[in-house]
Amino acid sequence: MDNKKAIQEGMAKFYRMLYERAYDAFIGIGDDILHDAQVSAEYHNLTGNTLTSLAFGLYQNYQLVDVTFLDGVKPAIRRKLRKEEWFRGRTYDKVYRKFQGTVETDGGWGTSTSMQFLKTFKPIQPYSIVVCTGTEYSELLENEKDLNVLTDTKQYTAARGLSMFRNGFKKIK
Repeated sequence: MDNKKAIQEGMAKFYRMLYERAYDAFIGIGDDILHDAQVSAEYHNLTGNTLTSLAFGLYQNYQLVDVTFLDGVKPAIRRKLRKEEWFRGRTYDKVYRKFQGTVETDGGWGTSTSMQFLKTFKPIQPYSIVVCTGTEYSELLENEKDLNVLTDTKQYTAARGLSMFRNGFKKIK
């Protein structure tokens, strides 16, 4: 084998290893972000759709390459309430409540809404992580009820993002 071919093969192997390690690091960051969103949440889970729809999408070259939802949470107990629809019974948090929907929703499952959002989102950077919930009322919880859904997680990620990446990047041996 000549030197040029050996160098090309070596560089190809190096870039594959680099990609795999960067990919794993980004997935680790996404998992950390979702965990932070779960533990910093201040809202009550009526149907479970906000919690179970927390998701992150990983984009490479502006294309969605991976979607991850929270691990270890039970599924939502029902579809999202539509505006003025009544819920009466035991909530996702196992509390008996009577509640009327105040925000117009698609009446579907939050996970489906998150997935649809991530599939249609157009990132402005070639490599991006996007975190979302699949509930239309997340803004209401944040802005009108002053309950944290993702704002604290955004601040956490902004403060720790680079160190999260460095800590999650496996060394090449």
